[in-house]
Amino acid sequence: MTATGPRPRPPRRIILLAGPSGSGKGELSRRSDLPVLPLDEFYRDHDEPGLPRRFGIVDWDDPASWNAGAALEALTALAHDGAAEIPSYSIPDSRRVGTARLEAGTAPLLIAEGIFAAELIAPLRAAGLLADALVLDRPAPVVFALRGARDLREHRKAPLTLLRRGWSLARTQRGDVSAWIGAGMRPMRLHEAARWIHVLTACAEAERHLHGADHRQRILSITAVCFLRDGAAGAEVLAVRKRGTGSYMQVGGKLEPGESALDAAVRECEEEIGVRLAPSDLAPLGDYEAVAANEPDTRVRSTVWTTRAVLPEPLAVRAELADHRWVPVADPGVGARLAPLMTEHILPALRERLTVTDGG
Repeated sequence: MTATGPRPRPPRRIILLAGPSGSGKGELSRRSDLPVLPLDEFYRDHDEPGLPRRFGIVDWDDPASWNAGAALEALTALAHDGAAEIPSYSIPDSRRVGTARLEAGTAPLLIAEGIFAAELIAPLRAAGLLADALVLDRPAPVVFALRGARDLREHRKAPLTLLRRGWSLARTQRGDVSAWIGAGMRPMRLHEAARWIHVLTACAEAERHLHGADHRQRILSITAVCFLRDGAAGAEVLAVRKRGTGSYMQVGGKLEPGESALDAAVRECEEEIGVRLAPSDLAPLGDYEAVAANEPDTRVRSTVWTTRAVLPEPLAVRAELADHRWVPVADPGVGARLAPLMTEHILPALRERLTVTDGG
């Protein structure tokens, strides 16, 4: 019998905010009274291999110096769950120095601000989480002065390096703004953007009140495979993340026409992680229904399987997958967002089965 859960409230949506360094993104975010995720927190540590360089230091204006996948994970968790663990990045030290928990509260929207915000337009739009994408367009001399005063006050880098970088950014500002506009962001002045964000917030509040219980959702039939192993703290289950999404789930996917759930499970394992299983390697866990992790207004009905098949190390994900992680079954902890199917059904079922198997 398929297990179902209550229909959750709609996720918060995200306003992406870009603009030249020093253009007032932080000030605008503070004026909005909305939860704010500074995307600068997702810069990579300066000693990671292969980072781009300019002016004798890492080129922090190149998207390759920034972890888009981690930012997308955090935004997905904030949108759906209202909280996420965020890295604390030290600009002067050019490295992550800790973590902090960010909570979105009851706000219907949140802001993600930073020079790489446009990198997130496509995945957030595909997930139904994008409210708008704005770029602050202010005169270059104003931005140059504001940026210089801030960087010197915060001792971000050596003064000569800051001056050289500042002149370079001023010369390229018009082209940078044009690139943001070309990526799909709408240019606005500071005060205009502040007014518009308040309008978006009021509209989102109204939409939340109109969200009725009779709203119909699309149903997808899928299959999912739980790869299990023994970890240091007990049983662990493999979770994978698809490119352009922020939630972790099991290996698996949609059934093709005429395909059984078992055949689909075998096929998906080979396509996504390069592991060829026999049908006898899979044991049924159950049939469940939950809100889809990455598709708006959609629920999934899934036949879920377990296997103790040994995976190659290191495991190389492929097809549409971006990365993977092993999640403790007993206590998945905080951090990356896990799909509702996993948190509401799979993990509880695994705990029950493992307890029975262990004789508890």
